[in-house]
Amino acid sequence: MTVWDTEKKTTQRKAKGEFDRFATYRWGATAGSAWVRVRRLVGPLTIVLCAVASLLVALDSGVDAGVIHRGVSVGGVDLGGKTPEEAGEILGDPERGVLGEIVLERGPERFPFSGEEMGVDLDVAGTVDRAYAAGREGSVTERFGDRVRAAFGAASVAPKVDYRPKVAKAKVEGLAARLNEEPREASVSIEGAEVGVVGAREGYEVDVPATMANLATALEAATGEVEVAGRKLEPSVLTPEAEESAEKARAAMSGTVVFMAAAGQWDLAPAQIGRSLDVTAREGEILVEVDRDRLRESLPEMYAALAVQPVESGYEMNGGEVTVTPGQSGKAIDEEALFADLEQGLFEGQREYEVPVVTDEPELTTARAEELKPTELLGRYRTDYTLTSDKSAERVENLRMSSNAIDGMVLAPGETFSMIENVAGLDYNASKVIVDGKETLADGGGLCQVTSTLYMAANYAGLDVTERSPHYAQLPYIRPGLDATVWFGDENGAGALDMKFRNTSDGYVLIREYVSDDGYIYAEVWGRPTGREVEMGSRRVALTPYSATWVTRQRVTEDGEVVYDGVLHEDTYGALESENGEVIPMDAFEPAPVNP
Repeated sequence: MTVWDTEKKTTQRKAKGEFDRFATYRWGATAGSAWVRVRRLVGPLTIVLCAVASLLVALDSGVDAGVIHRGVSVGGVDLGGKTPEEAGEILGDPERGVLGEIVLERGPERFPFSGEEMGVDLDVAGTVDRAYAAGREGSVTERFGDRVRAAFGAASVAPKVDYRPKVAKAKVEGLAARLNEEPREASVSIEGAEVGVVGAREGYEVDVPATMANLATALEAATGEVEVAGRKLEPSVLTPEAEESAEKARAAMSGTVVFMAAAGQWDLAPAQIGRSLDVTAREGEILVEVDRDRLRESLPEMYAALAVQPVESGYEMNGGEVTVTPGQSGKAIDEEALFADLEQGLFEGQREYEVPVVTDEPELTTARAEELKPTELLGRYRTDYTLTSDKSAERVENLRMSSNAIDGMVLAPGETFSMIENVAGLDYNASKVIVDGKETLADGGGLCQVTSTLYMAANYAGLDVTERSPHYAQLPYIRPGLDATVWFGDENGAGALDMKFRNTSDGYVLIREYVSDDGYIYAEVWGRPTGREVEMGSRRVALTPYSATWVTRQRVTEDGEVVYDGVLHEDTYGALESENGEVIPMDAFEPAPVNP
């Protein structure tokens, strides 16, 4: 139904007295009629306007024939009224052209680069073509819009550019290396009795990706000015905190500190106090604290007068009996109490301190030594040092040196003995040793015999052997399976072989080892009665021309009851070679007895 039909029906209904009922509808129909009339006018008006615009563009084109339209510019350079040739000369001139220089700016700071340095090459001919096409190419509406903008001097044409971002990025990164600066933390220094403060300073970091984005935007707008993007780096320790800590240090060094005790008086000058202070930056603060080690070093006379080391009680053999060597109490500075007073009062100006002195008892007092005194020979063993091929005085001297290093050692209940810890570092002589089945000269020949002898004494004493390694070859002075070797390892200690055992008794253990003139090395382990009896034995279970395997058994009884009876370990030994390289048969000599 058309609008006109609606109006006709409305008239008919009005004639029938239905006007009020359809009043609103009639009003809307009337408004719709007006809208239709407007629409009928818009079409012709648009056509007229477009025709006028086309006429104006045509007339203007005639005026600017052969030249760039007035008001057209590239990167702020006005090219209006210029022929393409003239525009090309202007754009190609480095001083007047576009993007000949690109300036990176950080606030008032300017960092100029040539376009070539930044990887930017202006396509002059292509850019002139774009400028000349403004207002001439495109739809009528587009050309009309360009001309209107040109009339107001706002027709800016984007240049045609050959841009190499990698080249530009390298320049921006180079500039960043110059501009980047770490923040400087505030700090406090103490030189002698003087306290100095170095103030904090902000740092800076160039945001390379953001700066590259700014460069891309500037190139698109044909401007050579690029903002350097970056951020400030704040220091974590600021100057006010440093000044506060410096005042604390100055308070500690405000005068001489006096330490007093019954044995005398000792002074600490301000410069000495300064050397005893530790200044540390931590979590945004500068802590000023007393360095206890440096304070001790500053008071050697006080420590020498007030600190007396206690004398440990011990044991020695007298007439075949173990006797106690008395211990002696010492004295020591109660450092915890002294340093607590210092750390509280020093920074508040307190200048005098009483030095607390306490008794320092030995770990093993005379009374305790008597209570846990070894009274019984728990284990004993000996080996014949005359059975080896090397009977030199140098080897015997090595035996005495290493035996003396062990003789008289005392182990507390639960303590572990280490052979290496006690015999390493001595000035041994060169004598024969076995390396890979061959005899050669090396420092320390004979150590393994001392080790094997003590190993068996510890076994017979019923102690817990925690580490043991057999020799490469069978030895004439001890039965295979009952030996133990020691090796200090390479220059870094790698590959070392040790022999260790632990005092599993309830009392102290005294170790004795010595070289006798009767041709034997003796090892003894003395301790409190344990009720243990130990039997040892080994036998060969396999034999080839180049090796022999031995099984060692141990039987342990405690107060008559068997607590262990079984295989202790199984060892395979290699054959020895003679000086001319011949293999010595594995059964060439009779093995030593279990108990020589």
